[in-house]
Amino acid sequence: VPQLEQTEFFISQLFWLVVTFTFLFIFLWRISLPRISSVLEKRESKIDDDITSAKKLQAEAEEIQKQIDQQLRNARLETSELIKTASSKFQNHATKELHQLDNNLSNTIEESATTIEKNIKDSLKQIHDQTYLIAKLTLSKISNVPVNDNEIKDTVDQLQPKVIN
Repeated sequence: VPQLEQTEFFISQLFWLVVTFTFLFIFLWRISLPRISSVLEKRESKIDDDITSAKKLQAEAEEIQKQIDQQLRNARLETSELIKTASSKFQNHATKELHQLDNNLSNTIEESATTIEKNIKDSLKQIHDQTYLIAKLTLSKISNVPVNDNEIKDTVDQLQPKVIN
């Protein structure tokens, strides 16, 4: 194929080769490469800005987390103190109430004991009086012997301690 066969070297080809590569070099050097480098610089600047702002936001987030943790600790301490205070107040109040109840019960028991002793004494006195009357009536009905009231009373008085025990 004769069209593909090149046996001669033409100056015109060399000329066009130089012109084309020169044009390509100037085009790349003045137009394409500056645009590409400016895009790369913008990207790098954007990435650096994003990294800087991410670090700044991370530092802010850590500071906020520290503040939240501190506030939580403070809230726990305050809550603990409030619980201790309320518990102490409740315990003091309960202790006062228990002492007051204990005193009231002691007074009531003492009053009841006094009342019971008084009732026992009154009952024993009534029994003594009734015993005296029964003895007097019995002796007057059974025997016709006149008996002195003082003698009956003395005898009942002597027997009373034996009956009580």
